[in-house]
Amino acid sequence: MRFVYHPLAKEPTLKIEGESYIHLYRSRRIKSASRLDLRNLKDGFLYTYEHAEIAKKHALLRLVGVQPLEIMANKKTHLILSVIEIKNIEKILPFLNQLGVSKLSLFYADFSQRNEKIDSAKLERFQKILIHSCEQCGRSVLMELEAFSNTKEALKAYPKASVLDFNGETLPASADFEKGVIIGPEGGFSEQERGYFKEREIYRIPLDMVLKSESACVFVASIAQI
Repeated sequence: MRFVYHPLAKEPTLKIEGESYIHLYRSRRIKSASRLDLRNLKDGFLYTYEHAEIAKKHALLRLVGVQPLEIMANKKTHLILSVIEIKNIEKILPFLNQLGVSKLSLFYADFSQRNEKIDSAKLERFQKILIHSCEQCGRSVLMELEAFSNTKEALKAYPKASVLDFNGETLPASADFEKGVIIGPEGGFSEQERGYFKEREIYRIPLDMVLKSESACVFVASIAQI
């Protein structure tokens, strides 16, 4: 663990309780003499705290140091992924986070699984997964998450995003990944959706194999950092 997340990190004093307390003081057995590095995952600063008190159900921390320390990928990457199974989204989130993806937009394509609902509770769970990933890899800013109800909404929001499809030019490392790369579901895009893409750059993955949506995400995120 590179640091501990706390939404109020930077305050002169902090209280650690609940799941964080159990993890730090019962699982990891942090001692009172230890100092802890904390982040709020918003401002890029690393805050160092010492212990003022460790009680049975909470710990009180006192701020003793601050340093600017941003840890992010060199290039920004925005993936626009059609909704796939929730368990598969949760599985790839830590990988995308470690590869420096700056934003993940989810949308319901024509062939998306409609029984998979992306609501505020799901987005909150996704964010929790990302927080744990940041604590492990050291990333200093959270990945942005959002959801759209259909393809046209996503296209309207990102008019310069390119599309990953079977028929297109080989995806170059020089592509503008910050503008967004649209990745379809397992069944690909419908003919109607392909009609929406006529004015956009279309790319394909330079492999003879057909990748799952989650594999395509990891591939694009990796290429973006070359």
